[in-house]
Amino acid sequence: MEQDFSYTLIRKNVKNINLTVKSDGSLVVSANPRVNKKYIEEFVQSKIPFIQRARRKMAGSRAADHALSYESGEKVPYLGSFLTLQVEKADRRFVPEWIEGVQSGSITNFSRNTQGEALFRQEGQLYLYSADLQDPAHKQQLYESWQKIQAGMICEQMAEKYYPQFQRFGVVYPEIKIRKMSSRWGSCIPAKHKITFNSLLLEKPMESIEYVVVHEFAHFIHPNHSKAFYLFVEQILPDWRERKEKLKT
Repeated sequence: MEQDFSYTLIRKNVKNINLTVKSDGSLVVSANPRVNKKYIEEFVQSKIPFIQRARRKMAGSRAADHALSYESGEKVPYLGSFLTLQVEKADRRFVPEWIEGVQSGSITNFSRNTQGEALFRQEGQLYLYSADLQDPAHKQQLYESWQKIQAGMICEQMAEKYYPQFQRFGVVYPEIKIRKMSSRWGSCIPAKHKITFNSLLLEKPMESIEYVVVHEFAHFIHPNHSKAFYLFVEQILPDWRERKEKLKT
């Protein structure tokens, strides 16, 4: 799994170099103005095992907080709010009815497979049709596949919306990937023209997803988290701090 060890550097009058792993997995380093950048880089590299342990611990805590049993009545986080989960037995005979609902607009975020299993949103509820109602792992797999698809659609829409602002700087439209990540909301590899977004973004408010997309695109121009990087992000999203803060909830 790729991990991002970039960090925000704060210069202040401190005796030692201090490194903090924040709740969203990002890194903040504080150091005296007299400490050169190379020494700070070496310090961060020496702390990678600590960073990885801290991120794993935080990811485990988040997973425990949001653990689902995939039973009817549970609340599923969705775009900063919640949907009520309704779990039903899959049946291929329902497919025409679902298609009709999609066409009429009463069903949205529709996804299905060849076994007649499906997930979709309707009137504030998330319907999950599973062939095996007794297997939580199977229902989780169906849900996470749906989550990945929906997060991918939203991130692609956001990328297309903001790409013109980066295209004028010569940025090539990147390959966009979606996967479940334990410690990062997104990851950018400028040399490969690739951005990976966390499928769990589907749980966060739309404005926060928008921030993550702009944040990762900005790394094609500023590959670090320097002051210039955040000034650039601020030109596009003046309220980026508020958007970022909502990722923690």
